Amino acid sequence: MTTKILINALDSDECRIVQIKDNKLEGFHIETAARKVTQGNIYKGVITRVEPSLQAVFVDYGTEKNGFLQKQEIHSDYFLDNDSGDRSFSKLVKKGQELIVQVTKDPIMHKGAMLTTFISLPGRLSVFMPGSSTRGVSRQIDDEAERRRLKEITEKLKLPEGFGLIVRTAGLDATKTMLTNDTRYLMRAWKEINKKAVNEPTPSLLYKEQNLAVRSLRDYFTADITEILIDDPDVYKEVKDFMKVIAPKQEKIVKPYKGEKPIFTKYQIEEQIASIFETKALLKSGGAIVIDQTEALVAIDVNSGKSTGRKNIEQTAFHTNIEAAEEVARQLRLRDMGGLIVIDFIDMKEKKHKAEVTKTLKRFLKSDKAKTKVGGISAFGLVEMSRQKIRSAITFGSFETCKHCKGRGLVPNTETLGHALLRKLSLETIKAENKTVKALVPEKVASYLLNKKREELVNIEAKRNVTLVIESDDSLLLGESRIVCDA
Repeated sequence: MTTKILINALDSDECRIVQIKDNKLEGFHIETAARKVTQGNIYKGVITRVEPSLQAVFVDYGTEKNGFLQKQEIHSDYFLDNDSGDRSFSKLVKKGQELIVQVTKDPIMHKGAMLTTFISLPGRLSVFMPGSSTRGVSRQIDDEAERRRLKEITEKLKLPEGFGLIVRTAGLDATKTMLTNDTRYLMRAWKEINKKAVNEPTPSLLYKEQNLAVRSLRDYFTADITEILIDDPDVYKEVKDFMKVIAPKQEKIVKPYKGEKPIFTKYQIEEQIASIFETKALLKSGGAIVIDQTEALVAIDVNSGKSTGRKNIEQTAFHTNIEAAEEVARQLRLRDMGGLIVIDFIDMKEKKHKAEVTKTLKRFLKSDKAKTKVGGISAFGLVEMSRQKIRSAITFGSFETCKHCKGRGLVPNTETLGHALLRKLSLETIKAENKTVKALVPEKVASYLLNKKREELVNIEAKRNVTLVIESDDSLLLGESRIVCDA
């Protein structure tokens, strides 16, 4: 089994990175000029509004929309001194107060970014946390002996008081010297941030995350990766230099791609990438999972489809659900869907089958870097689970809301729009001062009204003593109309 990382960065406005295992897509990251990722960036900001009812503040950190900072994300060092003993939220912080904040979630739709004052600086082997006393090991390292060894090393590391450290998954088998060097680098970075915070105006950027290629290798590079292929010479050099620092023994696996075909076409990845933007993901057995994402939750429906190769309904449902559990875990990782997720599995009667499906889902979620929590299958065949959101959804910066359907996925048909316009005209013609009422509508609606609803238009004209004019306007979208009245 071979695992490769392919980096497509020939276009200066777009960088795409995939991780493939035996030519099957296992990870996908994209960054474009329109998709400005700020997650992980550190800013000097100022409180513009205190909202006691939300137990939160809004912070101007230099972007179009103010960030949202909840009370639990404000370090106690920022709380104001209060001799009266009043610990109400409005007395703990104030408008105009300056803070050092880090973006934990990029802005999405109408929501501003989520912020925290608990800073995390990621290195290759560890995460450095100013203002914390925590010293721990990533949950992804599950070998108890290794966890104890790493925990002992972190306890012996010489860190200033008030600084915490978490050993990352990449820190597996790391020595004390390696971790010491990592923390020294991060300590220097934090001192530089503090220095800028004193000298820079408010608001301002204090620390910018590395580019996508370097960031992805820092966060996702593991010892089982056999090859890293890059099609852009500049990015190749940058990644090569970075690998010399983080894993010098594996620097040789970084190679330039020089094929005539585009790199993703060569490895038959483009179709697999296109599929993760679809609402439906097909299963090998002929079944499918249908994914519908809203702002509040993700709904996933499992369909048996053409899956009929089993001896009875129960066996068909069980085997389709097992297959779906693996694919759901993969799709959540590829699309980076977070928050509450509800999966509607095909109904099963056997308790052992229900338990096995839940167990399979949990097993395949183990390789996910995001934190997940999975409940059991309810009486209605539903599984509720939650998943931490690591980065922006893949559609962010690449897709925009449809101007026709406004994100609903459906538009009213011509008849419905025609009836709605007749009601509008009826209302406008009630006003005695209106002698001529002109309606500008899309061509299909104009044709429908003039050919199918001529009698209704004539009745309105006769009843209200007005003249109705219906005109088509190619600039209008379905559902739009404009009414002009003349006295």
